Amino acid sequence: MVQQIDNKAVVKSISPDFIYNRTDLFSKDYIVLNVHNSMNDYLVEVRLLGNHAELGVWMMRVTGEDFDEISKYIFTRYKEIEYLSFYYAISDRIYIAEKHYHVCLPETYEELKGRVSSKSRNTMSRKMKKAEAEYGTVTMAEYQNEDVTDEIVSTYFEMKQKTHNVRYNLTWKEYLDRYHVSNIYILFWGEKIAAMVLTCEQCPIAYLENLTYDMELSKYSPGMMAYEMVLEKLISKGKTMFYLGGGDYEYKKKYDSVETSVTEGKIYRSWIIELKYRCIEFYNKRLYWKIQYWKRKLSV
Repeated sequence: MVQQIDNKAVVKSISPDFIYNRTDLFSKDYIVLNVHNSMNDYLVEVRLLGNHAELGVWMMRVTGEDFDEISKYIFTRYKEIEYLSFYYAISDRIYIAEKHYHVCLPETYEELKGRVSSKSRNTMSRKMKKAEAEYGTVTMAEYQNEDVTDEIVSTYFEMKQKTHNVRYNLTWKEYLDRYHVSNIYILFWGEKIAAMVLTCEQCPIAYLENLTYDMELSKYSPGMMAYEMVLEKLISKGKTMFYLGGGDYEYKKKYDSVETSVTEGKIYRSWIIELKYRCIEFYNKRLYWKIQYWKRKLSV
C-alpha cells in the first residue's frame, strides 16, 4: 500500500539518511510517500522533475511489489510523469544489476587503521615520506561549499579530464549544485596539488562524490593517501557511514568495506513511452555525433 503524506516534517525519519534520499535538502519539488507491505513500513521521497520523477531509494529494501505500487500511485496521480528513475536500491526485482560499496566508520581512526595489514600501513607511510622528501610537507586543506572557488573546481575538472577523459560542460557552481558537493579536500605535497576528494556531508551518512589525482605522481598513490586522510576527517566529525557508490576501484574494497548487490533503472508509464525514450537514447548515443561530424565535413 502507498499513501502520500502531507506533513513533510516526517522526512527526518527517512532511512538511510543520505543526501540522495533527502530531496527536501535541495529541492522544493518533491512528495513523501509512505510504503507499507507485510514486512516493512518506510518513507520515500520522490523528486518531481517535469515529465519524470526520481525515487530516493538509495540502499533501501524495495520489493518488486513495492515498485509496482509506487509507480501505479505516481502514474495515476501525476499525469505528466512519463517515467520513474531510481539508483542503488536493494530489491528482489532486478532492473540493471550493480554493486555498491560502503564503509561503516568506527569511533576512532585507530580502529579503522586496524582493518588493514601493518604491511599496507607501512607501505603508505613510506610513500608519504618519499613524497615529502621530493615535493615538501604533505598537508590536507578542507573547503566547505561556501568557501569553494572557481579555481578549485577548475583544477578538479582539469585533473578529472586527464585521469578519466571526463568533460562536465558545467560551470563550477552548476557542478556543486547538481552533485550536492558540500566539502572539497585538497591534498598538497608542498605547493603541488596531488589529489582532490569531493564529498556530500549534509547527512549522518556521507557520500564520496568523486576523487581525482595528479597522474604524474601516481607512483606515490596520492589518491589512496587522500582517501585515507578523508576517512580520518569523517570519523573526527562523527559520521557513521561513508557511501562509495559502484565501480571496481581497489580503494573502495579496503577497510572492510561492504559490497551490496543493488539495482537501478527506469519504470515507464507504458511501452510506447519506453520506446520513445529508447529511440531518443539511441539517437543521442549512436547517431547525434555522427550526424554532427558529417555536417561539419560537408560544410567545409
